[in-house]
Amino acid sequence: MKYHETTIQVRFYEVDAYGVVWHGHYVGWFEVGRNELTERFGLGPLQLKEKNLLAPVVELNCEYKLPATYGETLLLQTTMERTEVAKLIFHYRVVSLQQRKVLATGSTTHVLTDLKGTLLYRVPADVLEKIEAMRDYLEV
Repeated sequence: MKYHETTIQVRFYEVDAYGVVWHGHYVGWFEVGRNELTERFGLGPLQLKEKNLLAPVVELNCEYKLPATYGETLLLQTTMERTEVAKLIFHYRVVSLQQRKVLATGSTTHVLTDLKGTLLYRVPADVLEKIEAMRDYLEV
C-alpha cells in the first residue's frame, strides 16, 4: 500500500490558546489530501458533480496522538481501502517532519449518490475505471 503525500505548514490561525493545532483543522487537512488524490484521477468533488454524482461523507474518524504546533511542517499521507460496494473509504496519517512521529490518524467513508441524494448501489463503469486506476496507484 502506498500513500499520496501532501505537505502542510501549520499556520498561526490554526493554533489555539494552548499553542497547539485546534482539533477541527485535521478534518480540513484530510479533505486537502483526499481532494488532491481524487482530482488526480478525475474523481474530485467538481469532477464527480459533472457526472451527476456526489460522494458525501457518512462517517469520519480521527485519533489524535501528539499535538502539532505553529510553524511545524506536516506530511499528510492519504490512501484508500478496497471495497466491493459503492462507497469510498480513505485513510489518513498526519506525520511531523520535525518530530518524525505520527501525530494523528483518521478515515472518512463516502457513499456515491446522484445529485438528488439517491444512494447508488452500482458504480457507473467510467467512474469505476477511475477508482481502479486510483487503487492501482495506491497499490490497494
